[in-house]
Amino acid sequence: MSEPLRIALVALNSPGYQSLGLAYVRAHAQEDTRLRGRVAFTTLDLSSDEDPWWVAYRVLTMEPDVVAFSVMCWNARRIYDAAALIKAARPDTRIVLGGPEVSENAHAVLADNPAVEVVVRGEGEQTFTELVDVMRNGRKVSYVDGVTARAGERIIAAPDRALANLDDLPSPYLTGVLQPLQGSTYLETFRGCPHSCAYCFEGKGFPQIRSFSPERVKREVQMITDAGIDEFSFIDPVFNLNRSRLELVSGIMKPFADKGVRLHTIEVDIERIDAEEAQLLWDAGVRTVETGPQTVGAKALEICDRGFNRERFITGVESLKNVGISVECDLIVGLPGDTTADVLQSIAFVLSVDPGKLQMSTLCVLPGTTLWDRADELGLVYNSQPPHEVIQTADIDFADLRRLEAYGTALAARYRARI
Repeated sequence: MSEPLRIALVALNSPGYQSLGLAYVRAHAQEDTRLRGRVAFTTLDLSSDEDPWWVAYRVLTMEPDVVAFSVMCWNARRIYDAAALIKAARPDTRIVLGGPEVSENAHAVLADNPAVEVVVRGEGEQTFTELVDVMRNGRKVSYVDGVTARAGERIIAAPDRALANLDDLPSPYLTGVLQPLQGSTYLETFRGCPHSCAYCFEGKGFPQIRSFSPERVKREVQMITDAGIDEFSFIDPVFNLNRSRLELVSGIMKPFADKGVRLHTIEVDIERIDAEEAQLLWDAGVRTVETGPQTVGAKALEICDRGFNRERFITGVESLKNVGISVECDLIVGLPGDTTADVLQSIAFVLSVDPGKLQMSTLCVLPGTTLWDRADELGLVYNSQPPHEVIQTADIDFADLRRLEAYGTALAARYRARI
C-alpha cells in the first residue's frame, strides 16, 4: 500500500486564536471516503507575528507533500515569503493558497508568487477536497471547479463552484478537528451578508443568506460548553440578521447564558435594535457588541452604499446600554468622499453617544470589493501590497491621513481609559 499524501494546513492567526476556516476545510476533507486512509492531515496554527523563516522551518520539519495556507490581507506578506522559502528548500512541495486575500485576484497572486501552484477561490471545503483527490491521483489540478492554477507556462481559471448546503459541511467542533479555547472560540450560524458596503467583501459572491440549521448550532454550542468554555463569540456579519433569527439564536443560547455562558464582541446592525432586541441579546449572553457607523459623512456613505440614521443609531446604543451591554463603535479613516472635517465629525458623534469603546481603523482597499474596482475613478491611492492600506484620497492627502490616524488612535485610547 502506498504512503498517504501528507498535507499541512497552515494558518497565521491573531495571537491566541485558531483558524476556523482551515478547520472547516480539514473536517470536510477528512470525512470524504475518497481520501479516508489515503491522506494524512496536520494543522499548524501559528501566530501572525511569526517570522516567515520560522514558519518555513516549522512546515519543513513536517515533510509535507502539500502545504495549504489560509491567506488574509493582514498575514499575506508573511505567507508569500514563507511559501517561497518552503519551495526553495523543498522544490517538490506543492503549495496551495485560499482565503479572501487571494480569491478575487488569484491570477495576479500566481503571477507574482512562482512558488504557489494553486489558488482556491471562494468557499474552500468542497473545492479543496476535490483538489486533494486530483493531486493524489496525479490528474490535472486546473480542471477542478473553483481553482485557478498553473498549467505549464499558463495560468488557468476553472469555472466557479456552486455554493454548498451548509449543513452538508461537517462541523470542525463536532468532528473533533478543532478544540474550543476559552475566549477565542468562534461559531457561525449563517454565511453571506444582507448589506453591500463598498469597502467589504462579506456580501459579494453570495446570492442569498445561507443558514446552518438550529439543531446544528445547538449541538455545537452544547459541545463547546460541555468542554468547559463559558466565553466565546459568533462571527456572523450581522448577529441580529432579522427579528425571527435573533429570537431563534437567543432561544438557543438562553439556557446556556442562564448558567453563566457569555458572548463577546458580536457584530450587530445597531439601527434595528430597540428595547426588545436589546433584551434578546442580553438573554443570549451578549455583553459586548461591535457596530458602525464607520462614518457619518453623507458623501462617503453614498459612495460606500451604506445607510445611516442618526436617531435610530442613538436609540440602538441607548437600548443596549440600558440592559448592560457595552458598545464598540467602529470608524474608518480614509473612506472616499470623507473630508478631514467629516472624520472629525464622525468621532464627535460617536463620543456624544458615549457607547463604551471607540475603535479607529484605516481603510484597506480589499480585493474583490467595490472600492477595489473603483479605486482609480474615486481617486483612492493605496498600497498594492497587502494589507492594501489607503495612502491618500481625493479629499485627504497623505500627511493629513496620518495625522487623523494618530489623533483618532490617541483619542480612542484616552476614551477607553476614562471609562
